[in-house]
Amino acid sequence: MAHNLNKPNSSVARSNNRYKLMGLLTLCGAQLGQAAEMKIGVSLSIPPYVIQETNSGLELELLNQALAVKGHTASIQYLPLARTFHELREGKLDGIINIKDGMLDNVFYSNVAITYQNCAISLEANHFTINNIDDLNNKQVVSFQRASSLLGEEFAKMAKANSGYQEQARQVQQVYMLMKHRADVVVMDKNIFKYYLKQAYLEGKLTEKDSTQQAICHQIFAPTEYKFAFLSEQIRDDFNAGLKQITQDGSLVALQEKYRRLMSFENEAEVSNKLTEPKIIKNDSY
Repeated sequence: MAHNLNKPNSSVARSNNRYKLMGLLTLCGAQLGQAAEMKIGVSLSIPPYVIQETNSGLELELLNQALAVKGHTASIQYLPLARTFHELREGKLDGIINIKDGMLDNVFYSNVAITYQNCAISLEANHFTINNIDDLNNKQVVSFQRASSLLGEEFAKMAKANSGYQEQARQVQQVYMLMKHRADVVVMDKNIFKYYLKQAYLEGKLTEKDSTQQAICHQIFAPTEYKFAFLSEQIRDDFNAGLKQITQDGSLVALQEKYRRLMSFENEAEVSNKLTEPKIIKNDSY
């Protein structure tokens, strides 16, 4: 039987109609001047960006502050990544964080909300020259899970050819391995590294000597920019307006400083006569 190519697929049409309905309901609330509670899907606890145990983190506070400018609040729903996409499609979520253009259809993408900076991190005492991915060959490299499929073709080739390459699901393990000299290089976001290094010291899992070794961030990867996605165009616009305001009025800088101090050893150095506050990582700007 010949198919009519001009006739829309009924399941696709129903899906599109559901998106439109859910977005319209949220939009109506916003237009009536009502503060809306947004159900926002978050897939991973990634300190310092998302700290699930305390429902905090740089990204979550940024989200809350930006939405609050227009009177909205966020209810964070922690779900596996695939499920956040499904729940958003079904209209059970109002938005999700950490997404790139084109990953989902029928949603409204915000302006860039957060930027991650993956680095190849080594210890200064090892005197490694790392200016590109090729320089990781023949080194013991420990990356975050799925890095070989996320960091580009050149990195994937290195990972496949390098017998000393491995990936860790728990990123704190990368920090332990580098600082205990069980890895030459770890590949991870620089702020995640700093957060876990500080926590490992506070929890006694790394000694003062371990923790105060000088690390170097070799920035051989381009920054990764993430947006947030919303079902409602109006809420997306409200978020963008809020993000612009907190950027201009200094709130975002204050938030970044809060988390910079959380990751630093400043307070510990102030109360200890034994610990000298180190610059945790060279070639770094927050």
